[in-house]
Amino acid sequence: MLKLLIVEDQPAVREVVAEIAGELSESVQVTQVGSLGEARTVLVSDEWSGLITDMSLGDGNVLELIANLKEEGVSIPPTILMSGFLTSARMAQALQLGIEHVLAKPFAPDVLLECLEKMLSKHPEAVKPSEKPKRPIRSADRLLPEMFEMDRRMGLVYRMFDEIPSHHDVSSVCASALNLAVEVVHARGGFLAFFERNQHKLVLVANQGMGEVDASCSLDATHFHPLIAGEEELIQSSRLEPKGICWPGLNEPHHIAIPVRLQGVAMGVLCLLEPASGEALKGETRQILGLLVKELDTLLDNRAVHAALADNMRETLIALVRSLEARDRYTRDHSGRVGALSAIFAEDLGLDQDHVDLIRTGGLLHDIGKCGIPDAVLLKPGRYTENEFAIMKAHPAIGDNILKNMDTMVRERLMLRHHHERYDGLGYPDRLAGEDIPLDARIVCVADAIDAMTTHRVYRMARPLSFCLEQLKAGSGTQFDPRVVEVAIAAIERGVVQTQAEEQQTLDGVMPISALITVKTEVRTYG
Repeated sequence: MLKLLIVEDQPAVREVVAEIAGELSESVQVTQVGSLGEARTVLVSDEWSGLITDMSLGDGNVLELIANLKEEGVSIPPTILMSGFLTSARMAQALQLGIEHVLAKPFAPDVLLECLEKMLSKHPEAVKPSEKPKRPIRSADRLLPEMFEMDRRMGLVYRMFDEIPSHHDVSSVCASALNLAVEVVHARGGFLAFFERNQHKLVLVANQGMGEVDASCSLDATHFHPLIAGEEELIQSSRLEPKGICWPGLNEPHHIAIPVRLQGVAMGVLCLLEPASGEALKGETRQILGLLVKELDTLLDNRAVHAALADNMRETLIALVRSLEARDRYTRDHSGRVGALSAIFAEDLGLDQDHVDLIRTGGLLHDIGKCGIPDAVLLKPGRYTENEFAIMKAHPAIGDNILKNMDTMVRERLMLRHHHERYDGLGYPDRLAGEDIPLDARIVCVADAIDAMTTHRVYRMARPLSFCLEQLKAGSGTQFDPRVVEVAIAAIERGVVQTQAEEQQTLDGVMPISALITVKTEVRTYG
């Protein structure tokens, strides 16, 4: 008995595929499921001759399920993967998982049957080509492609309101929207460009399949002025009716373009290169694109407001830290220097610029929890007693609590909470160890320690750099992350860090005593 499993979340499509699969042989037993959860259950509990599955279902992607099952040692039968659109990355993933049969929707029933015969050709109960009767024409031959196209459009709309909003930054939202638009019209590629009115130019924010082109161009170098001016809602250029250049360096006579708006004002262009059909957009396809740009308008507006609020909150918190430190001349500007030094270490570790900027902010805010420490302890002119030190040790958790309701500062929270953890697990507040301590917090920990050692305190003068180097080496692998220590020592050796005493001596008293660590501008500049 040939046992085939069909995984498809659209019941009508599932029924037609099952009917076609049943034509393969009388010995075929077809089982249908409508979700990845059901598919997992039956794949684990039974053996199958073959699997016919859609790629994207309501509860996830089947490729991820297959990958997980393979890791668990579950045997996956020969598989036919159906998809309305397969990116090169998904195709590579399918091949890596051993899926050799991929059908692009829409396809004819005969194509599915031929693929099934190839997939099951080695099975002892498979029908030999010489035994196969001529297949009569059925109603499904006409209905299946139509149903697939309807299914594809429903999937596009679902993704529009589920997948695109899941991205939190503007660039990711734009890239996701462009990918979806390319799928809507089966384009070869495309781009999304914002219009900078003060410079009268278009700037690429997302692109696909454009090759080597400039990242910006004058609006006058394109034929999109009517879109930006609000005179046109759609421009379609074809080989028979070329309208002009869509981007300098691109020879794409066949393209379509629509305006992207923010609060009703045209603020950019969505252009799709070589769409599959040369006919003008109409009907459902145009409606889907219209929905897409409206959703993009809403999302970009929300993120612009969200980003402005987040920046305002961040500046408010930094101002709070500065006012807190201004009460004590020995720790004044401490957080600013820790932030700058943390950024140096992050950059030297090869982190990208966005990550470096995030760590700089975490360094700036790392001691904000001290606003919850009584002045009698915080400003005490001397060493702490055991009880006083226990009170001071609460400041990382207090800082974490301050940021707990700010969803834009989740990663900064981790730096605030864990910058006093030790690599050997003997730190506080959670006694995390090794790689369990967030990397960002490990970086701020080393920067904080260097600043503490190389600055004056009421109970001692600033330590020399030789002492600082000895302590870093001694604490590597116990108090500090060895990788961070390595870049910190390299930074000290190339002259990025100076002690307060050296700073004063070098500048002959010009620099105030509050300047504890200097990031030399002749070496590099940090904002």
